[in-house]
Amino acid sequence: MPATSTTSASSSRSKLEAVYELLKGQIADGKWQVGEQIPTEVELARELDCSRSTMGMAISRLAHDGLVERKTRAGTRVLRATPARSVAAPSSAAPAVTPVQLDAFAFIYSSELHEGIFRTVQGFQLAARERNRRVVTLTTGTDYHKEAEFISRLAEFDVKGAVINPLVSTVQEQMFFTNALRTSSVPVVLAGTTLPGSGRPCALADNFHAGYTLTRHLIDRGLRKIGFFANHAWAHFISDRHQGYRWALKEAGLTAPEATVCLEEARHVNFTDPLAEPTALARAWLSRVEAGGFLADLEAVVCADDILAIGLIHAALEKGLRVPRDLKVTGLGDFALQPPEGITLTTYRVPYETIGLESFHLLEASLAARSASQPNPANILLEGQLVIRSSTA
Repeated sequence: MPATSTTSASSSRSKLEAVYELLKGQIADGKWQVGEQIPTEVELARELDCSRSTMGMAISRLAHDGLVERKTRAGTRVLRATPARSVAAPSSAAPAVTPVQLDAFAFIYSSELHEGIFRTVQGFQLAARERNRRVVTLTTGTDYHKEAEFISRLAEFDVKGAVINPLVSTVQEQMFFTNALRTSSVPVVLAGTTLPGSGRPCALADNFHAGYTLTRHLIDRGLRKIGFFANHAWAHFISDRHQGYRWALKEAGLTAPEATVCLEEARHVNFTDPLAEPTALARAWLSRVEAGGFLADLEAVVCADDILAIGLIHAALEKGLRVPRDLKVTGLGDFALQPPEGITLTTYRVPYETIGLESFHLLEASLAARSASQPNPANILLEGQLVIRSSTA
């Protein structure tokens, strides 16, 4: 019921405020000295009897206030004992500062260096212009805590709702972010992905259709020994792509040896050198396939995205394999980046611009549903299209 949801959200925010104020007081009292690391989120959450997500958002607020600095895998250290952004008490010389009232929609994302995100933002902005709606875009880099912090503070600036393309690299990060979405005081829509359990609507590509379509293309070309290459394999959208691949094989009466299917769970995003990790992963995987005696028979590989496909082509060429003569490769996304040696990539064009546009419409519908105490609108699933190029010729 709506009343229960509001009470739950208010309780979560009260707990967050209490934890934040307690940590701020402990820093001011010198419990941790400037330059000293504070305990981990898990340790502090246990000590203060709160969830890890609440602790993470409280520490994000401390970082926003300039009290602490948090670095991935390096921990959190104290920078100063008092907030860098303290507001003077009201007086004739220093009047109180009123927060900016934006009356806007927000789009929160990691980086425009990712072409898919860039195209999604373009679709979102196009829809906003058509509706004459003010929008703000906020970039967060690879710090998922910053994404959660932005969401928790949107209402302070009269941001009516937000579309977000979250960057989560582990199951633990997904759980943290899901909790942040559940306690958001404004409507939030996911663009390009889904977070089960968050209760937030999403606009995304039909990833099962993508995996199926690419595999079916290879089968229709007479190929039978078809592998699959992915990282971030625990993610829902990668699982859907893999299931589409498996369904196409099963439909054709085919199976793939376990050694020719790579489902690497890890992913470390590097926007400045996106090919480094995929190429290294491809080298290691091809070596395992070769050691198992399957490389000579492997005819084609369906890759979970274009960047992985290009990394795989680099690794295959290093091994002396000719693409597409010895190995045919497909990608997913249809990015501008292309493989070396004049090879062009067969891929599945994801309708990123349409995803951005539909996510804007979903946000409008979510606001209307909240005002009418109605459930959130349904998810929107969008099919892309096969683009055939030389990598499968």
